[in-house]
Amino acid sequence: MFLATEHFLPLNAVILVQIELPENGGQIPITCRVVYVRDKELAQKTGTKAGMGIQFLDLDQDNMTRLQRFVADHSVKQEPESSGRRRRTRPLDVLIIDDDSTAREQVAKVFRERGDKVRSAKDGLAGLGECLRQPPDVALLDIQMPAIDGWQLVRILRSRPSLCSIPILLLTSLAGQQERLRGYKLGVDDYIAKPFEPDELLVRVDRAVDRAQRPHSPLIQQKTLRGDFDQVSVASVLSFLELERKTGVLLLVGDGAARVYIESGRPLKIEIDGAPRTQSQRMLVNRVLDWTKGQFEFSAQDVACSDELGTSAAALLLDHARAEDERS
Repeated sequence: MFLATEHFLPLNAVILVQIELPENGGQIPITCRVVYVRDKELAQKTGTKAGMGIQFLDLDQDNMTRLQRFVADHSVKQEPESSGRRRRTRPLDVLIIDDDSTAREQVAKVFRERGDKVRSAKDGLAGLGECLRQPPDVALLDIQMPAIDGWQLVRILRSRPSLCSIPILLLTSLAGQQERLRGYKLGVDDYIAKPFEPDELLVRVDRAVDRAQRPHSPLIQQKTLRGDFDQVSVASVLSFLELERKTGVLLLVGDGAARVYIESGRPLKIEIDGAPRTQSQRMLVNRVLDWTKGQFEFSAQDVACSDELGTSAAALLLDHARAEDERS
């Protein structure tokens, strides 16, 4: 979202934004991060307003649905009232790839009723052929398929310049944290668990397509891993980054905003906004490991700080598990 303002903040600054929906739609508080700044000089050159671009970080599912519905209602043309379903200004070319014919038809029906063009494929190999023949606006994949499974297909699509920008959503019954981490790493845009609600499916697909069609900020393109705590825990994220020997900054937004500086998978330092100085680094780590609601984002970048934790992620997780046992 763009905030028109002349009071600029540094890039990556974390702020709280209160969104008030019109027509008595209520308020939505969202923790956000500044991803770009358009100062007065640049605004004058481009004939636009000065301000900051911000990225939502901790939007819970209920408020996300409220906001998505509001945006969808005000950005797409409406069908006649008798239909009760929103229609986009341009029909989408939707590709559904699933080895279950019943599941394919259930998904296809949702989009056909809205007037979208629907193509389907019975496995990953056939789906790849459809993408090569004519790249779709969005692809919805199952994971467990013969010939080429969903993981292999995502990897292939993201490695080809002509296909890498296709929004990909996984329709799957696999809900484990490792599966979601694997998907985020490969470049999946969103997960939709089976069974799904038709309206939620439309909103999520529209959001992924609209996001893919907007010009991307270089800062956002640097993002390598992002997700929700209710899908992937903080402990799993730290374990994954250690296993992959990643270097960068892990931003955590839960009961507060925290940053973990990581080098070659080893956590060096943690900062929590507003935390008392008397709290040790270990205490701060244990605080974020207790967070169960919120979001994480890892940005690969050089890290220049001293090793204040002095141990590995595995050791930190083990200490936290012992402390949990003692509390129990």
